[in-house]
Amino acid sequence: MRRVVSVLLLAMAIGFVARADIKFFTGTFKEVLTRAEAEKKPVMVDFITDWCRWCDTLDANTYSDTKVTEFVHANVVPFKIDAEKGEGIEVAKKYKVNGFPTILLITSKGEEIDRLLGYMPPDKFLETLGNYLKGVNTISGLKAELEKNPDNASAHYQMGSKYAMQNDLAKAVPHFKKMLELDPANEHADEASFYVAMDNFRTTKDPTALTSFAQEYPNSQYAGSAVMSLANYFMKEKKYHEARNQFESYFEKHPNDAQQMNNTAWNLAGQKAMLDYAATLAEKAVALAKTDEEKAMYLDTQATVEFNRGNSAKAISMEEEALGLLKNAPEKTRKEYEETLAKFKAGTAAAGK
Repeated sequence: MRRVVSVLLLAMAIGFVARADIKFFTGTFKEVLTRAEAEKKPVMVDFITDWCRWCDTLDANTYSDTKVTEFVHANVVPFKIDAEKGEGIEVAKKYKVNGFPTILLITSKGEEIDRLLGYMPPDKFLETLGNYLKGVNTISGLKAELEKNPDNASAHYQMGSKYAMQNDLAKAVPHFKKMLELDPANEHADEASFYVAMDNFRTTKDPTALTSFAQEYPNSQYAGSAVMSLANYFMKEKKYHEARNQFESYFEKHPNDAQQMNNTAWNLAGQKAMLDYAATLAEKAVALAKTDEEKAMYLDTQATVEFNRGNSAKAISMEEEALGLLKNAPEKTRKEYEETLAKFKAGTAAAGK
């Protein structure tokens, strides 16, 4: 035991703690930039949240891989930051991070080299990170290519995609428009058209362009995003009939999308709107769940919907069922469900007084 404690103290003394098999630098964002400057390496910033399950999967599957661990330690200064706590809130806002996990590769001066969005298995992660470190498929590399060949439709597409990943449609859209101008039959025409329509919607608040896109590209993988964006817009405007039409249109084409059903039900519960429809979606999501963890998560949403509908006893029963499915889950996860259950019970008790 003493030897284990000594190793832990040594790790803390040099500014690292173990997370999976990668040793992430601990300290402030400013301090990690200083460390990167001293080591002449870029920083790999992994933005996480407490609720991000894909972040946990990245830890378990990718960061535990020996090749990934060795490559990361040799080439970058790895740093984790919670995008919803402390300085992480401002850092995430600075780099326009709103999806998780998002992994930024930045210089010691804080300039973004590029980013990885979402979960990647070890091989794909290594390939992408390795390319970025060599300047392959990075924004700076694409800029250089476009300076030499401004009519390179492929480079315009890639540049547009890079800026879209940064949630910077103002910079992405000119490249997508140029790509469509140079090569209107491009295999990525639907993606480019989607972002052009989204930018129009963002700047004008007029849903016409998005509606037209969904009609023109009904089978595009981006059609669903367009429809859900319209639904959320109508929800914000409290145009519930129009919102429900869009939701139903989406789920008619995606009848097995349990995750989106769950997300929609959760959002409706949060807004305390269309709760009967939210209950229907939540029930379908639970029925479609493939694992105990999924079912527990969907039951939690269903319980919240029922609690907001005034069905406290039903909500408590569902939350207890969810907890029963999480016997082997991390303590942090179980605690979140236990806190929700306690809230339901406290609300029921208060209502009975």
